[in-house]
Amino acid sequence: MSPATPASSPSERLSRQIIDGLKEGVFQTDPQGRWTFLNPAWSELTGFSVAESLGRDALESVHPEDRTRVQESFQALLAHKADHSRHELRYLRRDGSTLWVEMVTRPLQGEDGGLQGLCGTLTDVSTRRRTEEAMARRERYLSALVEMQQRLLMAQQEGDLYKDVLEPIGRAAGASRVYFFEVFRGEAGQQLMSQRAEWCAPGIKPVSGNPRYQPVVVDRDFKRWGELLSRGEVVAGRVKDFPVTERAILEPQGIRSMLVLPLRINNSWVGFIGFDHCESEQEWDKLEVDLLSAAAGALSLELEHRRSESALRERETRYRQLAENASDVQYRYKLEPPRAFLYISRVVGDRLGYSPEEHYANPELWRQLVHPGDLPALGQLLEAPHQLGSKPVVLRFTGRNGRTRWLEHTVAPVLDTTGRPVVVEGIARDITERREVEEQLKMSEASFRILLEGVADAAAIQRDGRIVYANMALVSALGFDRPDQLVGRTLAQFIEDDMEEVPGPPPDPSGIKGMITGERRLVRRDGKTRVAELVSLPLLFDGAPAVVSIARDVTDQRQFQARLTLADKLASVGTLAAGIAHEINNPLAFVISNLSFLSEEMRRSQLALETSGTGGVLAPALARPRGMGGGLDLVEWQEVLSEAYEGAERVRQIVRQLRAFSRPDEERLTPVDVHQVLESVVMMATNEIRHRAQLHKDFGPVPSVMANEGRLSQVFLHLVVNAAHAIPEGQAHQNAIRLITRRLDPGRVLIEVQDTGRGIAPEHLSRIFDPFFTTKPVNVGTGLGLSICHSTITSMGGEISVDSDLGKGTTFRVVLPSLEPRTRLRPTGQPTIAPLTHRRGRVLVVDDEPGVGKVLRRILKEHEVEVAAGGRQALERLQQEPDSFDAVLCDVMMPDLGGKDLYEAVRRTHSGLERRFIFVSGGAFTANAREFLETIPNPKLEKPFNEPALRQIVQELVSRGPSSTR
Repeated sequence: MSPATPASSPSERLSRQIIDGLKEGVFQTDPQGRWTFLNPAWSELTGFSVAESLGRDALESVHPEDRTRVQESFQALLAHKADHSRHELRYLRRDGSTLWVEMVTRPLQGEDGGLQGLCGTLTDVSTRRRTEEAMARRERYLSALVEMQQRLLMAQQEGDLYKDVLEPIGRAAGASRVYFFEVFRGEAGQQLMSQRAEWCAPGIKPVSGNPRYQPVVVDRDFKRWGELLSRGEVVAGRVKDFPVTERAILEPQGIRSMLVLPLRINNSWVGFIGFDHCESEQEWDKLEVDLLSAAAGALSLELEHRRSESALRERETRYRQLAENASDVQYRYKLEPPRAFLYISRVVGDRLGYSPEEHYANPELWRQLVHPGDLPALGQLLEAPHQLGSKPVVLRFTGRNGRTRWLEHTVAPVLDTTGRPVVVEGIARDITERREVEEQLKMSEASFRILLEGVADAAAIQRDGRIVYANMALVSALGFDRPDQLVGRTLAQFIEDDMEEVPGPPPDPSGIKGMITGERRLVRRDGKTRVAELVSLPLLFDGAPAVVSIARDVTDQRQFQARLTLADKLASVGTLAAGIAHEINNPLAFVISNLSFLSEEMRRSQLALETSGTGGVLAPALARPRGMGGGLDLVEWQEVLSEAYEGAERVRQIVRQLRAFSRPDEERLTPVDVHQVLESVVMMATNEIRHRAQLHKDFGPVPSVMANEGRLSQVFLHLVVNAAHAIPEGQAHQNAIRLITRRLDPGRVLIEVQDTGRGIAPEHLSRIFDPFFTTKPVNVGTGLGLSICHSTITSMGGEISVDSDLGKGTTFRVVLPSLEPRTRLRPTGQPTIAPLTHRRGRVLVVDDEPGVGKVLRRILKEHEVEVAAGGRQALERLQQEPDSFDAVLCDVMMPDLGGKDLYEAVRRTHSGLERRFIFVSGGAFTANAREFLETIPNPKLEKPFNEPALRQIVQELVSRGPSSTR
């Protein structure tokens, strides 16, 4: 129907009001696929008004790429090839933007069973899709970065390097073209850039062979690029917005938008990597720029590494050539005036750049070339060599090329006949390379420190088992303020686990202390516990063996995993409990009803015997004592029936507790009787308590609390079982567990669980509710029980606390918000309820359990009861005689046609008849069935039946008569 069509009944007006208030779009089409109904949410989703959309083709607003798929699903539904369809597709909004929706469609049938078209809902999933696309894009980029790093490791030559790394990052970025340009100085000193490598997507024309771009003068054609990239900034945007000189080069290449990232080595701009879009003006967001910048950084580091390796190889080659020709400088120096070099080998020219002849001509040359700080050591070397002994002396010289050379001198004096040194003979070994390596090592260690400070994970370096370095992440993770507060301590002292009990790798064969690896519990300075994954590796630090340990905090991850595992277990237990409850409740319903019937009949028979005084034919047999001919004893029979009935009632209470525990995952808060919850918990924990303590209940008058019954039961079951486990077995008469309830003002209820167990140590009380904190041995308990109890109570608006006296016992206190009578809504002006008219009615019982039908026929014997063995049989009877039944007692879960489907079918074909339904169930609900029962106003009864309530509800419907529901 259209928005202007008025509803013909209150129920239709209510349904229309509900549909119009939905945030999801609700639609209806005719068999030709034209809109015939749209709720107001359509306008909010698409921007098109309902009035202008009605009558138009439903596929008109669907994205062209999705229309074929939607049309095929429509055709399948209209051809009865499917009963429903669910798709995620794109809609085109009025403003031209795209909206992702989830479309659920079903065929729409009229009252005559004919196909009237399609109906369904449209749910906005754009936010989720954008999130998924962002995550997928991030994963794609990260995978490309990993692949790029792997290719960098595998690449052997520079050409292979460029070729291999451009493809994965180009595909990940969705670029049309990716290229690498190198920046260098020309012969005239001008800054040039030339393309070294290129990758193109299929169908994109390469430009690497174009001589126009080999090379390009930066200051002439791309001056703006040079200024930005040399500062480490990026060039990005649409080409049509670029300067004219840049467009003249870029537009002929078909580039519509681009991103250019600088490559830098030692703070110098050495090139760039660019990404082109030739098919659209797509722009890169910050996430993409950051990830691609990481790729550019990795490439820069690799280039720097390769250049350094090349330089080192060149130096090694020179060193080998020198070694083949007496690489050490040998010399003889005359100490007496006139001082002079008597001999010096030619290799000195290679070391200092000065030939032997220049040394002979200038005896003071070394004094002129030596570093000012080393001049005193040189004077001692040449003037008093006998004082040095065999100890080497390292001196720095400035060569002709301005480079500092480190020469390690070992000298021996030549003495005259008087023992006076007259000549010094020496060997000068060039140790410049070694000194540079040492400097590089120091720089590397400094870089390593910077790296550790930059990572998010906690890190420590230990030597001989003691911390010598800690980054700020570790300082914060352990609750300290400064790194020096950790230096000198052992990392093991912050680990709570017993190292012998916690599984982990075998000790390091090198014997290095501090090799801690695996998942460990770390104790912070404030006593809180965190779970971390530790990895330890040996390394050299400050030139000595050490161990670096990296710790990643996985507390939230492990807590989430533990909660998921617990939720899965509880869901499985809940499903099993609900199934067991349902299977027990069906036979239990007619067992209890039959026992009640027999007890009532026996009571009437005994009353009749006592009243008549004779009892008729059975009187002698019933009155004859058992010892005198085996007569029947009515009193004993009543006792037997009473005991059987009491046992069945206990079974019913246990089943009710199972049902309460079968849905702990529901978040709905309802009024809950605290005493009923505690009674259920006591019954379930009896086996844990009886051998350890005596149970005392001190229940005061308290109102109901707003809570979730299943989850509240789990909390108190955990607290009661913990209290029992705190008491050793075998001394039940000496120990006690007390459950106390009190009303607190204003609007709060206090529940206490007390025990006389071993208590909790004072140092543990502040951490008792922390995730993963436990005093139990490893692999015994997860340490999440009390943490989950705490989060459960606080999520219900309550509080939980603990007091304990070591060796005397523990008290857990739970405070929950209560439902005070003054806060409840009191209806005003209630109409006076007219007295029920007691008349014989006609009742239809719908249940697939034959015993239940017989019981209901017996309970409602004052009415005419007809039993249908399933939903389909009942539907046929109601369609044949819709006005013949005053009440319909219907089971919720049936194999052929469930109560919900029967209810909906009756409401569609005979509106008003559905108000006569009374739903009964054994407790095993699906989510849909539970939601259905919560939304309908009809009475609900549970098996086993409360017979007076059942008779009362049926009598109310019978007294109103069939016309009251029309």
